[in-house]
Amino acid sequence: MPETIQQYLPYIVIVNFFLVSLVLLILGKMAASRPLKELPDGAQNAAELVLDWFVNKAKEIHPQGVTIIAPFLASLFLFILFSNLLILLPVPIIKIPPTTYYSGPLTFALMAVLGSFILSAKFKGIFATFKHLFWPNPLQLISEFSHILSLSLRLYGNIGGEFMVVLLVMQAAPFGIPLIIHTLCLIPAFIQPIVFTLLTASFLATAIPAEGKAGKASEEG
Repeated sequence: MPETIQQYLPYIVIVNFFLVSLVLLILGKMAASRPLKELPDGAQNAAELVLDWFVNKAKEIHPQGVTIIAPFLASLFLFILFSNLLILLPVPIIKIPPTTYYSGPLTFALMAVLGSFILSAKFKGIFATFKHLFWPNPLQLISEFSHILSLSLRLYGNIGGEFMVVLLVMQAAPFGIPLIIHTLCLIPAFIQPIVFTLLTASFLATAIPAEGKAGKASEEG
């Protein structure tokens, strides 16, 4: 990586964060403006399939909070996915994913954990949420910090390591082989957002009130 890019890398990451946000906002606006068809086409079928996955995960966590939890999980997934896919773009600056710089994965991890706190406070109250951090296990607060480290380091290690491999391969063989490497990059680019989302859902499931799951059991009965 050129020294000039390394010098301004933190600013490049911030700009690319905003770029991904802008792209997601535009795509969301376009998707919301399209009328739903009674006989869905391929694009609508794919969108409904993805949406069903997030809705089902949200139902497993808290049946009464689907309209809040599903968008939260979907936003994390899409934001990380589109950030990872920047590596496939042929533009020198924009092709640096925010997830290859540790502040990027750390931001996502903070969003996931703090978002879980906020949702927990909404479902069982602020006092009960903060009480959960210290009682009955005072080490629970340390566990929450470990969640942040676990999420951020896993994402950074996989995507950042992949990005370094791409840079090294392009320096050694600028033609042919990098195309294969970029194709292989699609695997962790999709897998890591799924893992991140599943772990966030798991953390959230431990923070919600027990009444939510009890309500689900009574509905099924």
